[in-house]
Amino acid sequence: MSKRKRKLKRKKGRPKTKPLTPVQIVEYEITFEPIGEPEYDRLPESVKTRIDELYGEIQNNPQEVIPELLELKKKHPDVPQIYNYLAVAYSLIGDDEKSDAIIDEILQKKPSYLFARLNKAQRYLAKKEYEKIPELFDHKFDLKLLYPHRNTFHISEVANFMGIMGLYFARTNQREIAKKYNEILQQLDPDYPIAKILNRELNPPAILQILKRLAGENLDE
Repeated sequence: MSKRKRKLKRKKGRPKTKPLTPVQIVEYEITFEPIGEPEYDRLPESVKTRIDELYGEIQNNPQEVIPELLELKKKHPDVPQIYNYLAVAYSLIGDDEKSDAIIDEILQKKPSYLFARLNKAQRYLAKKEYEKIPELFDHKFDLKLLYPHRNTFHISEVANFMGIMGLYFARTNQREIAKKYNEILQQLDPDYPIAKILNRELNPPAILQILKRLAGENLDE
């Protein structure tokens, strides 16, 4: 089966106000077909099938799949996807402490694993520890710059990375840059969960804008 790919090319933007952080978005291909990790590819087919099934089950029954994920992690400690799924499952049941511990564990094993970085960045956003995000991504705000040896990225990698970067810039008062990430996300897949979150943050419904304006006026009184 041939891969469905898109090319993404954007030149360095020049917003009206000088940005606090320089950003460059360069060309790479986006695929909708799975991109395997070497550790995952070496697994028996039955194990890979089960891991793929667990991805869907996590959303509906995160508590129930955690024991199986822990067992898989014990048997296959070098497979990063298992850690990612486990961190998501813990997060969904509200156990942020265990979720953070799993993220940190895989980052120690494989510091370059993108989804671990993205999960960690989401925790920083939630805690308003925005200053830690640039260092987490080596001060590189484009996937191709962060992973120069790669020319193709999966849509989930691109969408989540763009969303995280957009939220980071939006919440550090660099909205013009955030808008550039949002524009690309809306072109790629406006229905992607993080695309909706970023677009809503940059373009809140009119009623929310009115309430914020009123709140500001009340504070000034």
